Amino acid sequence: MLRFAAELALSCLLAGGVWAETFAASENVSPELWVTLPESSTQAAGAFRLDWGYDFQRGNRADRVFNADQTQTGTRRNRRKTHLVDWQVKYGLTDRLQLETDLLYQAYRQHTHSDGDEHDRNDDGDFDQIFTGMSWKLLRESASRPALRVRGGLRWPNRAENEGIGQEFGVDWLAVAGKQFGAIRVTGSVGVTVTFDNHDQPADPIFQTTPFSKGHDLRTLAYGLGLSRALDERWQLSLELAGRTFDTIELNRRMQESALALTPGLFYRGRLRHADIWVGIGVPIGLTHDTDHIGVSIQTGLRF
Repeated sequence: MLRFAAELALSCLLAGGVWAETFAASENVSPELWVTLPESSTQAAGAFRLDWGYDFQRGNRADRVFNADQTQTGTRRNRRKTHLVDWQVKYGLTDRLQLETDLLYQAYRQHTHSDGDEHDRNDDGDFDQIFTGMSWKLLRESASRPALRVRGGLRWPNRAENEGIGQEFGVDWLAVAGKQFGAIRVTGSVGVTVTFDNHDQPADPIFQTTPFSKGHDLRTLAYGLGLSRALDERWQLSLELAGRTFDTIELNRRMQESALALTPGLFYRGRLRHADIWVGIGVPIGLTHDTDHIGVSIQTGLRF
């Protein structure tokens, strides 16, 4: 009897060890890689994930021009080139809880052609997003359910130094679900951001000095859907649809715009000592009037 009990206990321990190794492997497979979308997973306890991205976007837009009394004086055509640099740091406190920060810098060069063939060029650059927050893995992926990550955090103020206008303090929520279906991985995300008491200039600052607008709470709804497929152990293809609906201030009123882009991408992943490393490239294609027509996105990072 004692011998049978000892053999049974040993069998359970061995089976438990095999299960634990299998579970750990399934939780720490190659990191999720997307060009424009967030991942549905969190980092293992004690693990860091560092992401760096560069985007170049190009587009043409037509805007209305207003003077200080908010009467329209004409139209303005913009040819704009935008450069975005994004740094993300994520650290696993536990296998389910993750600290993260995101820093996004935007610079652009804009050529403006107004009525009467007036031409102007202006360059600008500043931090467009400063975020800190925490993610929680609400659901682990299994055969019958997707992985689900929820995130909450703060957007920190970002104002023009000499004008006191720009993005104010805000809150940010995000939910991301992902599931493997055979060779295809499907990910969907939705996020909401609200910044409070934002100010802007209601008329066009190019033509004359203008007063500040009253304070407005600005909202952004971001959403995305992505498909990815591993070609082998190192190469991966992805196709992503990412959009957002967002508020702006125009004529001292809160106006709404939308942007939508389709991005095919290609990633290469590998190992460097004890770290996962990757590099990828994508081509965002604008699908709406408020979206830049075409762009190039480079993503790279490591996890250790």
